[in-house]
Amino acid sequence: MSILRRQDIGMVTNIPSATLRQLVKLTERKEALMAQIQEIDREMARLQKKSEDLPENTGHAAPVTVSRSARKPARRLRAT
Repeated sequence: MSILRRQDIGMVTNIPSATLRQLVKLTERKEALMAQIQEIDREMARLQKKSEDLPENTGHAAPVTVSRSARKPARRLRAT
């Protein structure tokens, strides 16, 4: 658990105990979320490194081609 520094909560010295408990609970929750984010970052880095280590032509990637048909002129409707 991190220690609440004075600059984190301002220069307030009289904090009700209920508020202090909420601050501690939120701080613990924040730290848990930050740990999850760090783990996700490490996993993303591992995947990126793994993909960079693969040889270029392993047969996993297919060439991309783009085909477009010729556009036909739009038909005009006759006024009847």
